Amino acid sequence: MTKTGMLIVTNPNRFVRCIPRIQREIKNTLYIQFLTKWQYSCLKNSSLNSTKLSGPLFSKTVLSLYRNSINMSNIDVRVLLSSIRNSNISTINTKKRVEVVYFDDVLNADEMQGFLKKCVTNRSSDCQTVSLGYQEDGSVEEKIESSGEVYDNVVLGGTFDRLHPGHKILLSEAVLRCSKKLTVGVTNTEMLKTKKLWELIESCATRMNNVRDFLEDVEPTLEYNIVAIGDMFGPTKDDPTFQLLVVSSETVRGGDKVNEVRKDKGLKPLIVHSVDLLLNPNLEDELEEDKISSSTDRIRLLGRLLRRPEAREDIPKWPYIIGMIGGTASGKSSVCKRLEALGAAHINCDLIGHNIYKKGTKVYDLVVRSFGTDILDDQQEISRKVLADIVFKDKEARVKLNKIMWPAILEKSKEVAMEYVKLGKKVVIMDAAVLLEAGWKKHCHEIWACIIPPEEAIIRLRERSGLTEEQAKSRIASQPSNSIQVENANLVFCTLWKPEYTQKQVERAWKELNERLELNPFK
Repeated sequence: MTKTGMLIVTNPNRFVRCIPRIQREIKNTLYIQFLTKWQYSCLKNSSLNSTKLSGPLFSKTVLSLYRNSINMSNIDVRVLLSSIRNSNISTINTKKRVEVVYFDDVLNADEMQGFLKKCVTNRSSDCQTVSLGYQEDGSVEEKIESSGEVYDNVVLGGTFDRLHPGHKILLSEAVLRCSKKLTVGVTNTEMLKTKKLWELIESCATRMNNVRDFLEDVEPTLEYNIVAIGDMFGPTKDDPTFQLLVVSSETVRGGDKVNEVRKDKGLKPLIVHSVDLLLNPNLEDELEEDKISSSTDRIRLLGRLLRRPEAREDIPKWPYIIGMIGGTASGKSSVCKRLEALGAAHINCDLIGHNIYKKGTKVYDLVVRSFGTDILDDQQEISRKVLADIVFKDKEARVKLNKIMWPAILEKSKEVAMEYVKLGKKVVIMDAAVLLEAGWKKHCHEIWACIIPPEEAIIRLRERSGLTEEQAKSRIASQPSNSIQVENANLVFCTLWKPEYTQKQVERAWKELNERLELNPFK
């Protein structure tokens, strides 16, 4: 497959017909260059005249191109805007090197190569050209679709997590209505903690970089100011130079509040331009929103690889060890049981820890020597309750116990894993709440995590263990946060919803793991 392609569109209605072939051949990025019939003729014949176009006139064309690209979820589609805003542009510039150019028109090889050499500046030396037009296609007259003013200073804001077509339309609408400077406020992490699966949201720096990269790629001639914001107003409450605020149809009320604040400060109100939401045509589950949204995208990430595992040359290839992490009441044990039912071996490190210091073992002697005989019960076994009371109150005691227990648990877990290999098991789930703290990550091929909102974990913990709310909060707070779990994980589950959706995540993860490891086909 080719990484980067470009489609020259002269009739937007033809785009849908081009999609199947493009999806088969393009892996990463598709640039779309829309040209009016007049522009196209001028560029082909090198007779371009200086004519200023009004970007808003073609906003519906841009919207339709992105709307029709929704199903191309594996491709980063970018509609180039420079020639839409100003026809006095004789070249097409892109950040990424173009390897193939498709035309929706009927052209011969010489015509396509001539266009390529004259217009596409950043292309590979062996860039291919493909005509996707049909003789029966008639020409289409350009229609004035909508009207709108263009402003020197335009502003908009949002989360912009994993840019999707809805984000691209919103940003493109702002570009088409801007003549000089576009300011984009990107919400910081503190503003996001009420969002669904907020721990999976990209970092603020990443989102800001992605917004800048997109804008500078589709229209490099504007000035961009990308800023982090810590409230819903951002710079709109103070900057007197702003003229137009671009919002989505669901945040129009936010635009009204911005103008209320500006009025109180004696600033001129902003003109508010609303952009309709894109509907989600491919709902996969009732949990998903009926609009194209980052929340839905994050739900779809569950049970899928977030980041590829690093190559581990320092541990044996088999068994393939997956470290399973997650806080109390996160549903980690349930997920492990589901994976076990699908064919994985399961090592419960907590259970190993409970049994490893029984009387007569080396660990038993080390623990008694370190903590004294007061920790023994009537049968001369170590009392878990007495020992827990000691280490919970004394950090130094906890560190001392961990130095004894963790190496022993790890060693025993490896022994058990090798026994599973002899039984024909290739994938072993190492279920260990202390995995990160104990430094066992390096002993695993990859890490999977179970997360649950803290408020839900508190409810589950109280129902299960009879703890008070304060006790439950204290226990949750003593563990690594969901954010830390996600930062260290290659794949994430969330058991917040019905059991059937947990099963769906687990089956998805197991299927993709089998494909990655080239094991037996998933059944």
